[in-house]
Amino acid sequence: MDHGKTTLIRALTGVNTDRLRQEQERGLTIELGFAPLTLPSGRTAGVVDVPGHERFIKHMLAGATGVDVALLVVAADEGVMPQTDEHLDILNLLGVRHGVVAVTKADMVEAEWLELVAEDVRDRLADTLLAGAAIVPVSAVTGQGLDELLRQLDLALDQAASASVAERRSCTRLPIDRVFAISGHGTVVTGTLIGGSIRPGDRLELLPAGKSVRVRQVQVHDKPVEAAERGQRVALNLAGLERGEIERGMVLAAPGMLEPSRLFDAELTLLPLAAPVEHGDRMHLHMGTAEATCRVRVIGGDAAFPGETTFAQLELEECEGVAARGDRFIVRTYSPMVTAGGGRILAVARGRVRRFRREIVGEFETLSGGDDAELATLFVHRALREYARPATAADVARAMFREEASVRELLESGVVAGTITGLGGSGGGRAGASGAGDGEQRGYLTQGDWADIEGRMHDVLADFHAREPLRAGMAREELRTRTLPGWDSKWFTLAMSGAAADGIVREQGALATLPSHRVTLSPEQQVWARRIEDAFASSLMSPPEKPDAMAGGAPQAVLDYLIDMGVVMRIGPELLFHRDAIARAREIARELGRDGRAFTAAEFRDSCGNTRKYAVALLEYMDSSRITRRVGDERVLA
Repeated sequence: MDHGKTTLIRALTGVNTDRLRQEQERGLTIELGFAPLTLPSGRTAGVVDVPGHERFIKHMLAGATGVDVALLVVAADEGVMPQTDEHLDILNLLGVRHGVVAVTKADMVEAEWLELVAEDVRDRLADTLLAGAAIVPVSAVTGQGLDELLRQLDLALDQAASASVAERRSCTRLPIDRVFAISGHGTVVTGTLIGGSIRPGDRLELLPAGKSVRVRQVQVHDKPVEAAERGQRVALNLAGLERGEIERGMVLAAPGMLEPSRLFDAELTLLPLAAPVEHGDRMHLHMGTAEATCRVRVIGGDAAFPGETTFAQLELEECEGVAARGDRFIVRTYSPMVTAGGGRILAVARGRVRRFRREIVGEFETLSGGDDAELATLFVHRALREYARPATAADVARAMFREEASVRELLESGVVAGTITGLGGSGGGRAGASGAGDGEQRGYLTQGDWADIEGRMHDVLADFHAREPLRAGMAREELRTRTLPGWDSKWFTLAMSGAAADGIVREQGALATLPSHRVTLSPEQQVWARRIEDAFASSLMSPPEKPDAMAGGAPQAVLDYLIDMGVVMRIGPELLFHRDAIARAREIARELGRDGRAFTAAEFRDSCGNTRKYAVALLEYMDSSRITRRVGDERVLA
């Protein structure tokens, strides 16, 4: 009679985890099975029964996600099998540090043989994270050793709980391992909650689809609960989602905390007996409950070698994946499928990197072994490269997979230490200099990147002043496109304020200039300036065309100077007026619009004593300046 893994679970829990008919007929676990296990301490653990056969390793990998304690089952009459070795390798690569070994069928072999099997298991565990795990001979038929097995599982769970305090504070995340529909209730998903908690009514994000869903009901071991906590087997009834929109491998997470990607920076460790993995090799990648094909991009070399740890980028071929920094993964050879290695996700990447550059290798070294301050600084630098803007605390929190409040503290500590520059918002540092309020978003740059940006601003303005010495300054928008073309106006405004506070630039309305820049007209240029100004002042409300104002060879640079100084003002794309004309136009509009009266363009034209061409241009300028407001064919004061 077979009384192996599934029989042992039934003896411990009372549940037959082989729920499929073909599983029961063949006596072979094919799919994942689940059961609640009551431990001597009174708490309930969730058991995931994974297939042991090598043909179903991908199902085993999906079930191993989120496991805190491994129960390794070895039959006494068979000893350690090849698939047992593969399962041990996988548990080791996934970083499972706590477990118990059950040697089943103990009633079917002699005591001496049982001791040999236990010794063989002990030797196999010696070089793994499960070295020292308790080995308990049991019989699911006679009940031998079951109480001791439960006691050892309770102890192992205590050890795992103590080691995962930090993980309990991480963001809500549920890799989905099963999906089904219940008539009248809708879509139900199950999985092991590997972070945070879930309550009825919570809004979660389905990834990589990016769809928002609402949790109708939460169950743990088939019983409705007010909250599911990290480490529990969870079933969720979801609203706003059809059965066909979700599948195993997807993830439910707190909104905004995970970013799907086709590319992940990783630390790849190959098993000692694996074949080398060359740059560009195709492999099967298992992350969480998902499986995908990927290409391995080796960083700093041409291949990853057996028994060694190598930096790599994992590039998914057909779909986006979902993972966070610190997640474990497994890679298997493309064909035939054999477990080759695994490792740790270091970061979600947004693009390929130049894999032999020293600075890129240095980034991977920091991602692998840097402290929190170094990591925060690195992710600030990467955000500038990947998003073409300063990093926010939310960007860095997502990259580090940490709570935003704690990451903001790290960033502000960097501002105080001088390794990071803060732009806008509150939090000390440059915020006060920028004049930004508490409600404004705060951005962060590394000190090196900020120095480079300020250097570019300085050089572009210095070149502009050298070419245009009579111009009061460069248009801010032109400076943005020349120095920070990917930044939007909001971030650029904060950068300008920061650079002005540092004395790098001076802001003059819509212009930017170097603080040292002064416009000085030569005597000849002063004569031309008076002539041009007189031309516009003498025909105040009906100004001359530009060629007439520039008659006699007046330099364009002098006219530009008068425009920059506000003596001559550009109205619309073509017309130029003296500033006194604009002042007079405002007076006329206020006279015509006194006491709320509406007036027409013709009335305004007649009061100005000019033509419709000039009157309409002035009215449109005053509309845009919110001096007047158009109502049908008339104007009123705004």
